[in-house]
Amino acid sequence: MDSLYDLSNLDNTSGREFEEFTIKLFEKLGYSATVTNRSKKYGCDMMLQQSNFRIAVQTTRSESELTFTSVQRVLDSSRKYNSQMSVVITNNKFLSSAKNLAKITNVVLIDRKKLLELIDLSNLPVNENKDFVQFCKNVKNELIKQDTDKEILKFLGLDTPKVDHSLLTKNSFDRITPLNNKKEKLFYIFKKIRGDDDLSVNQDVLFDFMEKYPLLFGTREESEEFLLNMIKQFVIFKPKQNYYNLV
Repeated sequence: MDSLYDLSNLDNTSGREFEEFTIKLFEKLGYSATVTNRSKKYGCDMMLQQSNFRIAVQTTRSESELTFTSVQRVLDSSRKYNSQMSVVITNNKFLSSAKNLAKITNVVLIDRKKLLELIDLSNLPVNENKDFVQFCKNVKNELIKQDTDKEILKFLGLDTPKVDHSLLTKNSFDRITPLNNKKEKLFYIFKKIRGDDDLSVNQDVLFDFMEKYPLLFGTREESEEFLLNMIKQFVIFKPKQNYYNLV
């Protein structure tokens, strides 16, 4: 089910406003939050407490993908305050360096997509089960499953990306190509531009590539409208002005 919350509101907040938002979110989940360190521009470190259970949380509102330093910060906080769990939350995404360090240090990473799910969890009625610890376990289990699936595909020799040779949007019966075909081509373009790096794509560069498929994406205005629809469907987002990234 798609979230009703629009993260573009958070994208335009200050670090302090993002901090206040996350504190209220955790209060809805039954935790008291204490700020232990604050960055005026980006976010803060906080310690969550519920009974005798402590969770170290590092929140960062960022216009770019987070590196491994975000994981290092929450680990330092966790050791200092002797927490039982460590979590990093952002309105953006995580680079592979952050994911790799989090994997070996048992840190939970909540990116843009998972933040939407966490917001939905916090907004459940009071009588519903709003278990943040279980939520974090589910996040980690999903990552384990993704890694396992990748290894299986690699073992079977099925990890090679499919090549779409078609540049057309209409078939021989003059019927418009399904939307999924356009999405697949968009994913291909992102992969082509940024390679294996999880980086944002400049708007002009993206449009230049989309113009290579005029029968698929149409004019620049039609391409802009298509990207706007993809943002509404949480397929892509704009981490900063004139840049796009995959959700």
